[in-house]
Amino acid sequence: MTRDEYLSAINEFFYQGEVLGEAFFAYCVKHDRDPRQAGKWAMLLQLESETKARLRPFLVSLGMSVAQDDVSARIAEITEGFAGKSWQQHMAEIDGITGFFLDKFRAIEAAAPDGPERDMARAMVEHETAISTFARRELAGDGVNSLADVRAQLRWPLP
Repeated sequence: MTRDEYLSAINEFFYQGEVLGEAFFAYCVKHDRDPRQAGKWAMLLQLESETKARLRPFLVSLGMSVAQDDVSARIAEITEGFAGKSWQQHMAEIDGITGFFLDKFRAIEAAAPDGPERDMARAMVEHETAISTFARRELAGDGVNSLADVRAQLRWPLP
């Protein structure tokens, strides 16, 4: 991966991925009628928001823009049929999406130079792994512990 490809991947998969994730989880919070599920979506929303904010100084240090893409059309596409899906279906989709992003994040980590860039890439892998673990625990019926890894990453966890 060239330096330009690496920086492009940081923008596309790290930063814009968080923008998309934040918008998706905000939609889920608003539209899930089950208060417990909405609370879990809200915790994931908090993680995406905090992570996006943490990425901004990193992007600026690399000479990159913190402008956010307009993801409204993608959110409309992704959330089509949301209400008709079961919680298990949602969790299976989250597991698949995080698998995609984990592959991208690991490639970025492998290309990152030692130091702050590698540290941020490693943190992003841990971030995405926490969301994946959440979905997998939910799929396994462990809703009590599903958010433990997510909560551990939050500076301002929701009550």
